[in-house]
Amino acid sequence: MPVGQDFSLVLLYFFYGLAFIFLGLSIAVKDMSESRLQLADSLPSLAVFGFSHGLHEWLECYALLVGRDAVAIPLHYLKFLTMVISFLFLNHFGILLLRSHPRIRWQWLRVLIPFLLLFLGMYIWLSQAHLDPRALRRTDLLARLTIGFLGGGLASFALYRHSRLMQPLNRAVAMNLCRAAICFALYAVVAGIVPSHFVFPMLGMRVEVLRSAAAVGIAYFMVKALNIFNIETRKKLEQQFRKLTQTEKLTALGKMAAGIAHEINNPLTNVSLNIELLKQELRGVLFTASIEKRFSTIERNLARAANIAGELLGFSGQREANLQEVDLNTLVDGTLTLLGSRRRDFSIKTELLPLPPVMADPSKVEEVLLNVLINAMEASPPGGSIELRSRCQGAEALVEIIDHGSGIAPEDLPRVMDPFYTTKEVGKGTGLGLSICYSIMEMHGGKIELADTAGGGATVSLAFPIAEGEQHDGNHGGG
Repeated sequence: MPVGQDFSLVLLYFFYGLAFIFLGLSIAVKDMSESRLQLADSLPSLAVFGFSHGLHEWLECYALLVGRDAVAIPLHYLKFLTMVISFLFLNHFGILLLRSHPRIRWQWLRVLIPFLLLFLGMYIWLSQAHLDPRALRRTDLLARLTIGFLGGGLASFALYRHSRLMQPLNRAVAMNLCRAAICFALYAVVAGIVPSHFVFPMLGMRVEVLRSAAAVGIAYFMVKALNIFNIETRKKLEQQFRKLTQTEKLTALGKMAAGIAHEINNPLTNVSLNIELLKQELRGVLFTASIEKRFSTIERNLARAANIAGELLGFSGQREANLQEVDLNTLVDGTLTLLGSRRRDFSIKTELLPLPPVMADPSKVEEVLLNVLINAMEASPPGGSIELRSRCQGAEALVEIIDHGSGIAPEDLPRVMDPFYTTKEVGKGTGLGLSICYSIMEMHGGKIELADTAGGGATVSLAFPIAEGEQHDGNHGGG
């Protein structure tokens, strides 16, 4: 088609391809090497799609500039090849993203996509003797109807599902992923079903206009969604700073706590012994019900003081552990057994996916799980729902305890790991529970994180590094 006939269509294809090239560049320059987000594993395939599909549209732009009849057959082959490659990588992007959703059965795609490629290859082979530009256009349309439509649909569905997972982490990013999913759905229709140069009768509009709009939308919303990696980096820096501060604080307080605990234990032991002797002397002489009640009160408070001293000793002595290969799911089940009849007052649901072993001290991990579970129970009303989930996340085994109780106030969230900081009523907590949990997780090379649960409540995440040499399937991942 000569330039003078429809230069606007040439510009349309140029900016159409530019949108996809921009998408590829935006992903390529983003440093995702240290990211633990599942999205990071699939984005390189989307970048290759952007580059190859942008090149395809620019080749189409060149064909329009010089006129279709003047274009050599090899260029038509190159256009077709870049389109097929781009759609294959789009399918790969969708499959990788779906693999991060363990509940989705994506394995059927392993059969469907090779079948479609075989079907397309047989068509080309059978018609290769007459593969002129007109036959290539029919082959182009067939490729769009098969792997093109499937790739756009897969990308749309995968991004939509992933946007729901991202909702608790960052709503703005989740919304941009959802909008990109809508644009991919539109692109799947106008690029996969509707042939090129088609003009909609009622609108008097070329299909390329809608394709360009969808391409710009995909690039715009995906680039905005990439901001999640900046947010992740900022949160990592904040966590590292908090961890350094917390470690220094715990080291100093641990030494002080050990000294205080020993100093408290000595007089407590002496007082307890003298109380017993006094009871024996008074029994049968002046041992009235009133005196017995006062003795009981004294003994109860002594027991509480001894318990606090024990917690101080525990807080100061979390540096050594007997590490061995353990199954976290087994420890979760064991901790639920330790709760005994108390668990009957709550609706406790478990969703434990298979996990590779981790190096841990079983008794100390059970202590962490028990502490977090008791906190969840105390924050939940009778009959409240508590969920325990486990899954793989990159090189870590993750256990999440989710409650739907009173939650944690935003102003308390940064301080809940501080020693002696408690939101409980006076006399009902020492403020050492989560500090001890933090120390135990740090000793294991893991981490403990708290966040608000969507709809109210709190989510505690315990991440343990997987034992070296263990292999794990990406199906167990999430995030």
